[in-house]
Amino acid sequence: MSFIHTGLVGKFISLILTLSFVFSIIPSEDAVLKEAKQAFSRKAYSEAIKKFSKYSDLHPSEGVGNMYMGYIYEYKKDYPKSIQNFRKAAELNLDKEQRKTVLLKLALFFNYHQDWNLAAAYSSRYLKYDSKNEEMQKIYNRAVGNRGNPGSNTGYVHVIKPQDTKKDDKIKDDRQDKKDNPKQQTQNSLEENSEAQKSSTDLEKSVAANPNNEELRWEYSLALFDEKKYDLAEENIKILIEKDPSRTRYHYKMGIVKLRKDDPKAAIESFEKARKNPFSKETNVFFYYVYLNEGLAYQKLNQLEQAEESYKAAFKQVQKDPPLLALARLNHQKSEWVACSEHADNAVAIAGQTESHMFRFVCLGELGKSGTKFQNSFDKYRQFLESNFPDPKNSPDKYKVGFLRLARHLTTLGKEANAEKYFASLESEPDVNTTREYLFYRGKNLFYLGKSDDAISLLQKVSSSSAAYFLLARIYAKKGDLNSTKTNLKLAGELKDEYWSMANKETDFAEFRKDPKFVLFISRKGSDDVAPKEPPAGNSKAIPLPSVPLQSSKNL
Repeated sequence: MSFIHTGLVGKFISLILTLSFVFSIIPSEDAVLKEAKQAFSRKAYSEAIKKFSKYSDLHPSEGVGNMYMGYIYEYKKDYPKSIQNFRKAAELNLDKEQRKTVLLKLALFFNYHQDWNLAAAYSSRYLKYDSKNEEMQKIYNRAVGNRGNPGSNTGYVHVIKPQDTKKDDKIKDDRQDKKDNPKQQTQNSLEENSEAQKSSTDLEKSVAANPNNEELRWEYSLALFDEKKYDLAEENIKILIEKDPSRTRYHYKMGIVKLRKDDPKAAIESFEKARKNPFSKETNVFFYYVYLNEGLAYQKLNQLEQAEESYKAAFKQVQKDPPLLALARLNHQKSEWVACSEHADNAVAIAGQTESHMFRFVCLGELGKSGTKFQNSFDKYRQFLESNFPDPKNSPDKYKVGFLRLARHLTTLGKEANAEKYFASLESEPDVNTTREYLFYRGKNLFYLGKSDDAISLLQKVSSSSAAYFLLARIYAKKGDLNSTKTNLKLAGELKDEYWSMANKETDFAEFRKDPKFVLFISRKGSDDVAPKEPPAGNSKAIPLPSVPLQSSKNL
């Protein structure tokens, strides 16, 4: 399903007629672009992406390659990448119809997700081409009226900064840009200047000259917030609250500021005040964002039951995936694997974000389940990381939650070198690098990589683990250290009897099994000289010590 709201698209159907022009192949156009369009028309999307990327690299001032990639990723339901490419295309050279189509996509997307700042920006730019379009005018009016209210959210998509890209592109190809399309360059400049939102510095003097103008101070507060000047934003919102304590949006925004300043208790107080006087229009949307952010505040306070209630309340108001993803994250924190997998599964069904796939993969793995959903989420999660963060250390923290499970699964697939880079990225994480799970599974992976000494140093830290002892015995056998092999094999067998039968078959012990004494050591379960004693008459068989299964992640 497209990210564009279908009802709104119907009202813009006339623009779709322009796509035949947008997607046409011009005989004299660049050969790379022509090949890319041909691949696109054949639906050979992987090939098309490579060729459009190549074209964009060769012509960094042109937006057509990014526009096509926006459509491809939309088709593939990779909406963050789709929006990334559409936004970049909007800042580069496009013909009029292409630009209208891209701006339409962006205005509808951000209107649907209630990111009022960006919805206002892109609808404003669109209206420069079609000022009489009533539906787009409604989007613009709605967005401007709601700026700073609940719903001004940008957490759903990772985006590039168009101005940074534009600056780089200008440096790379300034002369070519002017040569190719000087008129378009002037047009872009006019659009950018007209769209530019005033900075807090620009607004500060106006506020000083008009201290009682609430709307002006509100705009100033929003600009300060956007620039992450949270102390000054709080100071100005306080002034607004003193003047009009019943204004809901002031209390809500104060709550968001408090969250950004890591003061969740104060944030909850502000959200409670906002909730007492909800908006008369779209009340459910208002409550959705209040409950969602309130849940985050409770989670920061480690009040997990209240956080769960808030997230569930948010989902009741609006059935979007962020509350479900938040619940999955909360369940993961509490090691509630069934609930985690269910919430993640429902979140995947709604939007299919990478983070939702990550939690579904991790939590199904913890439950020991495989199957289509597990494999699909593993593939989505891994492909996203490999495409966007080939060096895992550069990945945002939210995606690192699944690194340990990802590395473990890669080991089982025989991709030890790939697994090691994820293990290695966690070695400086104190909450992970001392856990039994990390020490055992990274030690196991290093063993398969042939890095015996590194494996030993980790596995020796995993006490009372039959699986770790058995791996150590195998490592020492490879090194020809008979005494250490026997010591660790005995420790493994004492915890789990099946390791003695495994020792008779393990190829790593083949050389030692040529020695009758070692064979006797195995048959007598760790005794070199003394035959095993019969238990006293009348006594039941001794109860074995608790042991750790070879693949367990909880009691290693």
